[in-house]
Amino acid sequence: MLLGLLQFVVGVVTSLFGVLLLLRAWTYAWALSPRHPFVQLSRRVSDWLVAPLSKVIPRQGGYDWPSLLAALLVAVVAVLLQRVLTGMPMTTIGLVVAPLATVLRWALEMISWGAFIWVAMTWLNPQSPMTYALGTLIDPFIRPIRRVLPMFSRFDFSPIVVILLANLALILVTPISHGYIPI
Repeated sequence: MLLGLLQFVVGVVTSLFGVLLLLRAWTYAWALSPRHPFVQLSRRVSDWLVAPLSKVIPRQGGYDWPSLLAALLVAVVAVLLQRVLTGMPMTTIGLVVAPLATVLRWALEMISWGAFIWVAMTWLNPQSPMTYALGTLIDPFIRPIRRVLPMFSRFDFSPIVVILLANLALILVTPISHGYIPI
């Protein structure tokens, strides 16, 4: 029971930290203001890891490579801890493919939850600056679906399609992120 609780805590902490690192890279790519709460939160929580990496690997163009590398390092640690806590063998897929799948899983979870929260915020407080910022971050995923799926009356179903597609992809990616290959 204690081991299960430890696995849960390690999974939650590494997932939250990994998502914050991906959020940091995404807000950098979209050039959100450094004073925006999303940017400030992700920087305050992750500067201890990203700042030293940025001295070795610089940001180039619209990519925050240090944040992405930090997310991959956190995924490697998460997979290693999961392997040690569960007693799973250290296989090639578990040490090479699983961290990459873990980062992809975090990105898909961020897209899914971001779209869900954005929809709720557009209903509750559409004029909020947070609604605008979240809409900016989610728009690249919603825009292609809006081109294909017409609006019905005043309802836009494209965020629901994004959430469904992200969750369908999660069904495939999650087992791989845990070191299993679905056959």
